[in-house]
Amino acid sequence: MTADILTSLELDKVLQSNKVLVIKEINGGDSSFITSCVLGHCIRNKNATLLISTHNSLVHYHNVGLKMNYNLQKSVDSKIINFYDLGNELVSNMFEDKDSSLEFMCKIKEQIKAMYDKNGTVNVIFDGVSHLFDLELTLKDINSFCKDVIDLLHSYNNSFLLFHCNVSHCDNVTNVLANLLSHKSHILVEVESLPSGLSSDVSGRLTIRYLYRKFQSVNLHIFDQKSSQYLFKLFDRGVKLLAPGTV
Repeated sequence: MTADILTSLELDKVLQSNKVLVIKEINGGDSSFITSCVLGHCIRNKNATLLISTHNSLVHYHNVGLKMNYNLQKSVDSKIINFYDLGNELVSNMFEDKDSSLEFMCKIKEQIKAMYDKNGTVNVIFDGVSHLFDLELTLKDINSFCKDVIDLLHSYNNSFLLFHCNVSHCDNVTNVLANLLSHKSHILVEVESLPSGLSSDVSGRLTIRYLYRKFQSVNLHIFDQKSSQYLFKLFDRGVKLLAPGTV
């Protein structure tokens, strides 16, 4: 039941070039299911992937993966997936009064390079990039780091980079970061809760903007940035996309 998500993100085909995807939560939406779907895809296709997390733990994603018929821990043990618990590391450093902002950036770049040298390709999923604000990093530092990772991936072939921006409040710096990253992305996904409140039939609303298409337009002045809009329903074993008005 993850095929709909993978098709919408255009990850169901062989990548011909690098791709940057940004997931943006708005109005209290929860988009962690997208990361789980993408992780399962990488594991089933044995695509080397670095999962950087400040939002969810390895145990959380492993338990979700078991419900979706893949074993994350087994893939971590076999080095297909490298899990970097950045949130835990930065919190520990804060308690020890260490400034590790430059250190973790170097570590991530080194891990990406090492995985690429070993596998010939590497995907990167950054789960909870907006939580770096909670760890006292500035907008300038975070944006600069994200740009460095994007530039690094651009030098590699057939890889994707997914930034997961959790809870982007419209009057908050988290929204500024999400918007900055969207300008660097090929595909922007906005996940939001239903304006009408909770529903037993629908979990939320999904809007996908294919921003890369503006570069394919012959005349940029007449480019119409259309988006695909869906409702979605979450299940234990995946997610189903629904056309608006069909529920």
